[in-house]
Amino acid sequence: MTIYTTRLFLLSVLFLFVSQTLAIQPAQGEGFRVLDHGAGPTGQGGAFSAQADDASAIHYNPAGMTQLTGIHFSVGTLFLNAGVRFHSALGSKVKGDFGSTIANPPPSTFFVTADLPSLGLHHLPNWTVGLGVTTPYTLQIDYPDSSVIAPILTRAALPLIDIKPTLAYKVNDYVSLGVGLDIYTFASFVGEGHAEVKQNAAPGNPFGLPAGTGLEANGTDTGIGFNASLLWTPLRNAQQKPLLNLGFVYRHGADLDLKGDFAAAGTRVATTRTTLELPNVYTWAIAGWPIRNTEREWKIEVD
Repeated sequence: MTIYTTRLFLLSVLFLFVSQTLAIQPAQGEGFRVLDHGAGPTGQGGAFSAQADDASAIHYNPAGMTQLTGIHFSVGTLFLNAGVRFHSALGSKVKGDFGSTIANPPPSTFFVTADLPSLGLHHLPNWTVGLGVTTPYTLQIDYPDSSVIAPILTRAALPLIDIKPTLAYKVNDYVSLGVGLDIYTFASFVGEGHAEVKQNAAPGNPFGLPAGTGLEANGTDTGIGFNASLLWTPLRNAQQKPLLNLGFVYRHGADLDLKGDFAAAGTRVATTRTTLELPNVYTWAIAGWPIRNTEREWKIEVD
């Protein structure tokens, strides 16, 4: 059986699909990393890793979960509408989009946290557990079939789901630690349920296909990464609320061994295999509250 191989390289802000055998020239497409995973963090420009005092701490800084008492839920959806512009070295310009008026399905999040005493484990007062589910990348980028880059790329999609079981421990009133897993996988109800890259066959292609024939390579897999985090609060006010927080989060990427199909004109003709490398991500953050009292709060944060 013939195997067509497509290699994918993921950068922190975009991923590049580089096709080694599907066309005469490489195929490239971009899918932007979603930085907003909660209404509160979004309202602060995504600078939340040093505050991390709601359920979205599971994503921004798991160590911050120790600031929460009881059980907390957070559910959200982002409605994204944007355009993408491709500028080639030869001067050609092509406009792309998310495939519809808004990214569909829209990136969504679910978080739930609970300190262990609220679950009846009163002998473990300093521990907090959490579970999160996010879609960490915009799901689809489309370019017109009539564009000059159609023989290179017409669609790139990465509808990954990140499942995040998480644990945090309060060392003392100043330091908290967090650890968790990132289970990356695909689901049939999110996008097409697989990573995919599409293009149209170029004139004179090595497979003898008519020019313009739609080509697709897709694949799925499950991979596991991990994260570790720290939250340090060296200064508090009279109400014991933080006046200065410093946070650090390390997210270790995962390698997905994608396996799927290669199709021409909608007909499966071979199997495909590729490796998708998710990057390691480091986040440093500092937050200060010049004013924080019972009447008002002003915060400055840099992540």
